[in-house]
Amino acid sequence: MPRFNRRPIIALILVAIPLAAWAVFVLAGGQDLKARMGQVSSGMTREQVEDIFGPPVLEMPVINQRGHVLVWTDMRWQVDVVLDPDSRVIKCRCAPADSAYRRMQKRLTPPP
Repeated sequence: MPRFNRRPIIALILVAIPLAAWAVFVLAGGQDLKARMGQVSSGMTREQVEDIFGPPVLEMPVINQRGHVLVWTDMRWQVDVVLDPDSRVIKCRCAPADSAYRRMQKRLTPPP
């Protein structure tokens, strides 16, 4: 009886699983943080901001305990929202995230 060679099947599985995970990670990301940041405006309450983004990944006090900064991050963007002592939005900023996705994107994209 001929012997069945499993190496091609194992190789296919080792390639297909990471490829499928990458596709789900990139294509099914939904609305990113930068797009949702457009819904935030000065004077909004912390609860309203958390309704848009969900719970923050990080919360830090501002110098002299006058308010705090809430931080959200995903594979593409980091959003920082500065709140006053009454938990109302003072300002909001968005910057590219330092993620594996961004680093890979920089390596694959030729410089301008």
